[in-house]
Amino acid sequence: MDIPKYFSNVVLAQYVVTGIPLKVYVNGEYLIIPDVYEISDPLLGSGMDVDGHMQQFDYRMIDHIMVGGNIVDLATYTKALAGDTPEEDKEKKDDAEAEEETKEESIRLSDMMSEISKDEYDAQMDALSAEEDAGKAKIKAAKDKMNALKKQPIEDGVVKENHHYTFGVGDIVKNKNTSCPHYGSMGIVQKIMKLANDKGMAVKYRVVNPGPTYKPGDILTKTVDQLEPMEDIDEVNVRKVHGDRKVKNPDTGKDIKLSSALKAKKGTKVYNRARKIYKSLKDDK
Repeated sequence: MDIPKYFSNVVLAQYVVTGIPLKVYVNGEYLIIPDVYEISDPLLGSGMDVDGHMQQFDYRMIDHIMVGGNIVDLATYTKALAGDTPEEDKEKKDDAEAEEETKEESIRLSDMMSEISKDEYDAQMDALSAEEDAGKAKIKAAKDKMNALKKQPIEDGVVKENHHYTFGVGDIVKNKNTSCPHYGSMGIVQKIMKLANDKGMAVKYRVVNPGPTYKPGDILTKTVDQLEPMEDIDEVNVRKVHGDRKVKNPDTGKDIKLSSALKAKKGTKVYNRARKIYKSLKDDK
């Protein structure tokens, strides 16, 4: 059995999928891992700090983890995983040294597991091992989802999904991911970015509404699949009053309603013409 050199995303996923509260200790602070999606990347993970902000971290920088309120370092984890001391260490120690090491390990384990017995810890590790395949399957599903995002192009600061414009810089978006700690947050798009290593796209937005883990003025960054566009209130009002007004479609030569033209694909001639009419009507209010 391979012994991990650090707490990788696969190791962390074994805890997350069981529903046991998990924190990682990185750079002097604990970060909460809310769900397996935040550790789907094999190089960098994300965790929520005490202020409710998501912070990225390198798995190799994890000092230890906290599982259900109990601290577990890598030595304890690997010892439970391996079941005993590596063979090469046994060859280098005589019986007296081995006995002393066993005493030291027992003391260390007793200190670290003040709230959980050795039997309970072993049983928990057995359960986590049984869930390993399920955890890997969830990580694979998350990676497949991120790969699908790569197919969504970005042009001129506007995200396109299935070749239809969804939202761009200046638009209002809402976080629709119910498993995200910032679910329900709404904000104005500040920037649209391509993630490193072709991992898809992310949107940076300034929050405009209060919530349990966010407040107006906060800057949040989320992948595009977690967000949905919100209609501009002024545009909704203009549609109600002037929606039946006719607009000529330069591409077809036919007249269509202003309300329909405003819903046309962004960047088209009829959409640009409808936006000009909308702005003039909005300014006349």
